[in-house]
Amino acid sequence: MFENVKKILIEETQSKAIDIAVSIASFLVQDIESYRMLSESSSLRIEDPSYLYYLETNSVLRAIRKQTDTSYIFTARYIDDKTNAYVLDGECPDSEFFSPFGSRDGLNDAELQVYQTAQVGASGIVEDPVWGAYLTGYAPIVDPRDNTLVGWVGVDYDADFFSIRSARVSWIQVG
Repeated sequence: MFENVKKILIEETQSKAIDIAVSIASFLVQDIESYRMLSESSSLRIEDPSYLYYLETNSVLRAIRKQTDTSYIFTARYIDDKTNAYVLDGECPDSEFFSPFGSRDGLNDAELQVYQTAQVGASGIVEDPVWGAYLTGYAPIVDPRDNTLVGWVGVDYDADFFSIRSARVSWIQVG
């Protein structure tokens, strides 16, 4: 019974992460010209026209993260079949977990699937030596002017999210 409940918790969390990612992608599409200009930049400096947009949008992502129970919110773009580059990050800039504009990371299978299909997706629980254990929901960011996939939104839930809920289920079973 516990394994079935754990599976349901994972599926519900995937769905919740995807829903939040879709909402953020929809928000970004409202000003797709600014987002696309930022995403397609090779670097970002204070004097760049996209810099203020970058700061303001990261602030919005931090506010969303604070109001939800998510662990991380970010956007990324495709570099190659093994690499993505971060565009926006909802983490505080002084945090060790903040991913500055243009920083690169490995492209996982779920991200590659979103890139190839321009459809929402989610990972299972992933163990990463840098980020720890987490699950991510993804939503594509598509420019409606020409249907170009500009990148994707990722919404992470860390393993503690599942541990707390699993413990609650265990208490119910014992009680």
